[in-house]
Amino acid sequence: MKEIRAIIIEDEKPAIEELKYVLSKYNFLNIVDVAMTGDVGYELVKKIQPEVVFMDINMPTENGISVSKKIKEFNKDINIIFITAYEQYALEAFEIDALDYILKPFDDKRIGVTIKRLQKKIDEKYKEEIPVMISDILNKLEKEEKTLKKIPCEYRGKIILIDIKNIYYCYTMEDKTYVKTDSEEYITHNTLKEIEKKTDLFRVHRSYIVNIDNIKELYSWFNGTYKLVMNDKEQSEIPVSRNNVKKVKEMLGI
Repeated sequence: MKEIRAIIIEDEKPAIEELKYVLSKYNFLNIVDVAMTGDVGYELVKKIQPEVVFMDINMPTENGISVSKKIKEFNKDINIIFITAYEQYALEAFEIDALDYILKPFDDKRIGVTIKRLQKKIDEKYKEEIPVMISDILNKLEKEEKTLKKIPCEYRGKIILIDIKNIYYCYTMEDKTYVKTDSEEYITHNTLKEIEKKTDLFRVHRSYIVNIDNIKELYSWFNGTYKLVMNDKEQSEIPVSRNNVKKVKEMLGI
């Protein structure tokens, strides 16, 4: 799960400690800072740009409704969760697109429901952003080098760059593209055609491209087709279509 950074804006110390204790049960939640007044809280949020703000409403210097409006003006994607003893602000809170409105005293179960909603919303947004992020990375890499040396892949909620030399093969299955290394298998948003065009990986089949340097052997299969055995731990066998046999043999010097 991707880390979710949080800021607490609350003027009562006991409430802060209770909330920190309840939230500590979610290891993906990182409480990066706490403020006890609205104006200080606003400056913290503007500086840190967290994914979520847990905020009281009645506070010194500036109330939570006012602070949340200002936050939404500079970053509408920051999630606001109000935790307050007052019911009368609920309508106003949701008019400014607050994620939730929790009344004190709260319990673990009620917070848990809100955290699930928060996770779902952030996960959905992250999935929408991944193709854009990968495209940006690819554009940057292409500007630096004529031949792409790394491929951006998804891994445990992050985007990591895999060196071409560490890739054994890539393949497609059910509209997804997979990148296979010696120890892991990753998903990339690039198509095989895009990877083939921008790297030295070689097309051997409609659904496979391989790293020639990581081939162990080639053997005849049936009906004019061949199979490659890769040098990975599983000794993966990759089909070579009849149309590509000649090119593969030439690449291997056979």
